[in-house]
Amino acid sequence: MWNRITLPSSHVFVLLLFAFATVTVRADGFPSEPIKIIVPYAVGGIADVLARLVGARLEPILKQPVVVENRSGSNGTIAMQFVAQARPDGHTLLLGNLGTQVVNRYLYQNLPFDIKRGFQPIGQIAATPMLLVVAANSPANSVADIIVSGKTQSAPLNFGSGGSGSASHLGLIMLSTMAKIDIVHIPYRGSSQIVPDLIGGRLTAYFDTPPTSLSLIAAGKLKPLGVASLERQPALPGVPTIAETIPGFELLSWLGLFAPAGLPVDRLKKLNESLRLVLAEPNFRKQLINQGNEVLPSTPQEFSEFIEREAIRIGVLVQTAGIRPE
Repeated sequence: MWNRITLPSSHVFVLLLFAFATVTVRADGFPSEPIKIIVPYAVGGIADVLARLVGARLEPILKQPVVVENRSGSNGTIAMQFVAQARPDGHTLLLGNLGTQVVNRYLYQNLPFDIKRGFQPIGQIAATPMLLVVAANSPANSVADIIVSGKTQSAPLNFGSGGSGSASHLGLIMLSTMAKIDIVHIPYRGSSQIVPDLIGGRLTAYFDTPPTSLSLIAAGKLKPLGVASLERQPALPGVPTIAETIPGFELLSWLGLFAPAGLPVDRLKKLNESLRLVLAEPNFRKQLINQGNEVLPSTPQEFSEFIEREAIRIGVLVQTAGIRPE
């Protein structure tokens, strides 16, 4: 016959607590499967390249494969919908940016997901100040020259952009508004189509990102006139800021990671801490800075507050200009 053993209530509580903790650890062994980073643009672009660089460095930290999946189209809303409707377990993430998380709020009113409330910001990765460039043989040698041309020439200033609502489009609207000059917007599908027309003289100027324009500047094909940050950039120390001519001019094309809304707090913390470890790695930081980026690690709260400030500032610009989706 078995003898019944009676434990003190305090011992029972400790055993139950230990059992609960053990089950919790097993149940929340996050991540328990490969993580997907959904990129809302085609393979080979800046966002795609950065997602792959970050993903490769997250793998040894999270101890799971990190797969980059491209779902381009509709100004990023295809990728956004996929992530917004995924399980909020931290295994499906979005590489979002100024266009997807801010501009799209004003371009689309009837999406099957909520841009503001449907995503949990994890952390910012980097910001890239837009760069005003012209062809190497352009007579313009400064931002002031462009402004003078806009006010004195009878011919229009033709600026190319990556499409309606893109960062390059916002740049020309900001320049037109703040400098009080007329600029003709000519949308393209990407910088690979814009640059030949810029070099060929069919476009006056273009707001590009340093990672794509630095090699063309070094090759003597493009000439930088100004960078759209409030301080000069290490990758282009001799290039003045546009703000030196137009006070307050600032336009950053930033990137960060997002999860579907409802992500558990402990998983959010783990993803944020892992991302910040990646961005703290000296060689990786140096690589990003040399490409013209500003490395901007942040907490989820800091990133959320930054996005809302951008939404107010850029939202006024989008609404004033009457930008509509193409």
